[in-house]
Parts: sequence; C-alpha cells; structure tokens
Amino acid sequence: MPSRKYGSPPEGPSRTPPEFRYPGDIRRVRFRERKNRFLVEVEGPPGTVFPAHLRNPGRMRELLREGDTWGHVVSASPGSPRSTRWTLVDVESPADPSILVSVDAVITNHLVHQWLGEGWLFPEVSAWGPWRREVPWMDCRFDEGSVGGIPGAPPRALLEVKSSNLRGGPAALFPDAPTRRGAHHVDRLTEFASSGGRAALLFVAQRCDVREIRPYGAMDPRFSRAVERAAAAGVHILGCRVRVRPGGIRFAGRLPVRAPRWTPLGPPEEERHAPPRRRNRGGTFRGRQGFPS
Repeated sequence: MPSRKYGSPPEGPSRTPPEFRYPGDIRRVRFRERKNRFLVEVEGPPGTVFPAHLRNPGRMRELLREGDTWGHVVSASPGSPRSTRWTLVDVESPADPSILVSVDAVITNHLVHQWLGEGWLFPEVSAWGPWRREVPWMDCRFDEGSVGGIPGAPPRALLEVKSSNLRGGPAALFPDAPTRRGAHHVDRLTEFASSGGRAALLFVAQRCDVREIRPYGAMDPRFSRAVERAAAAGVHILGCRVRVRPGGIRFAGRLPVRAPRWTPLGPPEEERHAPPRRRNRGGTFRGRQGFPS
C-alpha cells in the first residue's frame, strides 16, 4: 500500500556548508567486539587490538558485525584527558563497502548547531535564532533552543535532532530500538508548538545512500505516533543526509520525511548483502508548511 503523503520537502537555497574534518590521526580498522554501549574493541594493522570510544548508544546490529565490519577511528586531540585515545567514527555499509556510515551521533549535533548558526541548514529555521545548545523546557532538555537576549526567559523556538544510520530499502529509519525518552521529547515539542512556540524535529541520515527518512513504526509505535501528532500540531518535521568519507563529513542535501514504516524489516535489509555472521564471534511531513489533509 502506498504511504500517505504530507507534501514535498521545503525548498531552500542550494548553498552547501564546507566539509567537516576530524582533527587527529585516522586509521582503518576492523570491528571486533562491542564491550558496552560506548566502548568497542577494534583491530588495526598489523593485527594490533585496542579499545575505541563509541559515541552512539544505538544498537546498530546491522552495522557492527564482529569480524566483518571495517571502518575508521580518529585519535583524540593532543593533551586530551581521555583514557581511550581512539574513537570509532564510521563503518562501511554491508550492502556496499564504498558507502561509509557515520556512527558518531555527537558530531551530528555539533554540525547541526554550526550549520544553523551560519545559516547553511534550513535557513527558514535558522532565522528563528540565535541558537543555543541544550536548552531546557518543562522536564526536557532540547538539542537547540532560541531564547533571545533576555537571561532566564523561556525559549522562543526549540529544535530536537535525531540521527539515523539504519537503512530499510530507500529509507533511513529511526529508531533502531524503542526510545521512550525520544517519544517524550517529541510530545513536549508538540505541547510547545500548541502553546504558540516555534518547534522543529530534524532527522539526520548519517549516510548518503538513502532517498527519504521514516519513523520506524514497527520498532517503536509510540515514537512514530508521537511524530504524527507533532506534524499535525505544527511542528516542522525536517530531514537531511550527510556524505561520509574517511575523516570527514559533508552535508548532502535535504530529504523528505515520510509517514512511518509499520512493517518490520525482518532480517535487516542490509544483511541480505552482507557476509554471514561468524558463529563464534509514505507521505512527507512538513509541519506548518504542509499539514496532513
């Protein structure tokens, strides 16, 4: 059944921000094991094994395949107090090793803040600024907020960022695991917009081989329904993607955010193209720019 449509992605200028480059050394490594949510073990040449920080709590089971996944780590800046020197920042797609997928959710928020401030990303939303990071409202803290020049004043605008690296067919899907916190944030955005504030929810596909973004209803119905309510209440639902190369990330254009996908992937679609595991180891959301009819 074709998905419901909510309009076309908003138009904007064709300017592109400059590529972001990670400071520090870059190494190609093989993923060996995920120790916990934020620590992995990787293997670099010539057969050296060492820990690396993972700045992403998502499951990423279709990407982090023990012994089969290759990617890149970058070193911490000189003088950094971190005990773990290396950070895993991207991995190769199992479907196409020439496609790099970012697994660094922290840098996504950093780049969104920079692009908003410089007017590169969704200028119609950038104009709501000036923007500050980690702005509280009610019982939530949002990735971006505009509070004007009055200390202690309530925010005039809020923006929440969600990073996706799971692919299902032509779409980037979010989330890859149920997220009660994510649904709660979206519900608060809906309340903020209903009270007269300006609100936006931005999905960033951390890969360039997708043509759209969808809430993954089969994985988290609560989050997907929260996004539908937000769109109906006037929250701007926006999407974009990035292109990743070793040590760098570049903005790769806007994407439509379509109605949730309610059918499960089954075995992740990428796994149809990936080597076997080792046994031992619809419609476009546009918020106020295009309500559901």
